[in-house]
Amino acid sequence: MNSNLLLVSLLILFPLFFSNSFASVSDFTTDKISYSTDDSIIISGSVDYDTDLFSIIIQIITPSGSGLAHVDSIIPNSDGTFTKIIHAGGPTWSENGEYTIKISYGGNLEKFIEYKKSSEYISPTFTPNTSTPNTSTPNILTPNTSANDSFIENPKMRILGFPSLDTSPQYYIDRYNNESDYKSWFDSQFQFYTVYEVVGYKSTHVENFPSVDNSPQYYIDRYNNESDYKSWFDSQFPGQTIYDILGFSTYIPDWIKTYAKNWAAGEISDHEFMNGLDFMLKNKIMVIPNLNSASSIDEIPHWFRNTSHWWSIDLISQQEFINSIKYLIQEDIILIE
Repeated sequence: MNSNLLLVSLLILFPLFFSNSFASVSDFTTDKISYSTDDSIIISGSVDYDTDLFSIIIQIITPSGSGLAHVDSIIPNSDGTFTKIIHAGGPTWSENGEYTIKISYGGNLEKFIEYKKSSEYISPTFTPNTSTPNTSTPNILTPNTSANDSFIENPKMRILGFPSLDTSPQYYIDRYNNESDYKSWFDSQFQFYTVYEVVGYKSTHVENFPSVDNSPQYYIDRYNNESDYKSWFDSQFPGQTIYDILGFSTYIPDWIKTYAKNWAAGEISDHEFMNGLDFMLKNKIMVIPNLNSASSIDEIPHWFRNTSHWWSIDLISQQEFINSIKYLIQEDIILIE
């Protein structure tokens, strides 16, 4: 047999031999069986801990089964126990009915909750302030991480749509300082972070840039639409993107490697993986610069399964994985709406 053909055949079949032999989900529970908008869903459980498996994947599937309300991860404790708090509500929780919570760690376990939207719920909106910014900039500290974390979490990626690209950091800071209920909610979701670390910008060598009075989208739009502004930015921050400076860089959380590995091993179906990748792109869990439209995934080619698996076990770089997603979008395999 031609050696090249043999190599290609092995590469195609390689992911099918991958499995997690020892890891599995023992059980999990939720603190309630029914929830409404703005409730906190507390998920607790245990897994058969495997040091080779980095994180647990949590998916919350909509009643229609056509999408995800939430996808997230958690690092289990060394004894296999875990707890995760998830915020119910928002644009991805658009249906009333029975949602499926699917926990993946070697194997899968599913349970169900009821969700009902609160009729009085109104999503906060804010028009960015584009006037001359205040000269004072909060001191942004390096994010803290718990002792169990083996990577530095980007807190901007923890809750979908929060903070929003369309909303200025000052809006969130004012709400945190002036609304006790909002402060309590924030502190419960970001126990190890200050409000500035989550919603603010890191200081740069340019005074008051970026300013907390302006939304991330304000700067992104200026960079994309004003050639002089783009030239100035590129001269001031060589080798960095506007997303890097705003804290929404080309970033893929490490736990997504586990998600890709589970898919390559057949523990997550093609349909679930497509929904998950679509969801992560739209909700900026994965942020890839210069992709300005929402994406929806039609069909995944077989080679991308291999690419995902190779990235999940560090045979290729994160940038190569990102480039493969860009290719899928540019070739209309991942469809841009």
